[in-house]
Amino acid sequence: MNSRTSLLEHPLDWIFSAPSHIAVLRALRDSKEGMSGRAVAREAGINHQACAQAIKRLEAQGVIRRQGSGQTQLIHLNFDNVLVQEVLLSLVRKEREFWFHAQEEIAEKFKSMAHSATLFGSAARGEAQLGSDVDLLLTVEPRLKSKILEEARHFSQNFKQKYGVQLSPIVFTVQEVKARIKKSDPLIRSVLKEGIELLPSTMEELAP
Repeated sequence: MNSRTSLLEHPLDWIFSAPSHIAVLRALRDSKEGMSGRAVAREAGINHQACAQAIKRLEAQGVIRRQGSGQTQLIHLNFDNVLVQEVLLSLVRKEREFWFHAQEEIAEKFKSMAHSATLFGSAARGEAQLGSDVDLLLTVEPRLKSKILEEARHFSQNFKQKYGVQLSPIVFTVQEVKARIKKSDPLIRSVLKEGIELLPSTMEELAP
């Protein structure tokens, strides 16, 4: 980090200077009682050494507190800190809601049009990276296929603007999905195995 960056003028530069800092803040966001260092590392998904270093730095910046000593020591957010109160808590909680809101918006868009709406691929597996698409398979009645495909394309453009990722919809008729299930189509098998269903009626219901 640039040593000339002021902690008081740009505190977020210091707090977010390493991915491990963010991981620790996520781990502690809902813990009022506090957690042990090992529990924080486990929840954050980082090794104990990286976690200890992140905790030390965040404590020095005043956003984390320790209680107790030795093996009974507990770590928690400093809820008296203005940045924690007004910025960090809101940020990490809104981040958690981000993907759920995206799914809700897709469901709301297609609930009256499609039999089922199923997310699959890296987004459904929790493995999405920069440049990944959000893959969506819609099953529809034959008479609605062209209309829904066009609607999905327009929706995809707006989705990209709002969420920063490309929505890639595939539209099959109910009959097409049933035929692919019978043929043990690799794509359909993958969707059935890993998919996230967004509507009450599901693609799995079409399986014999």
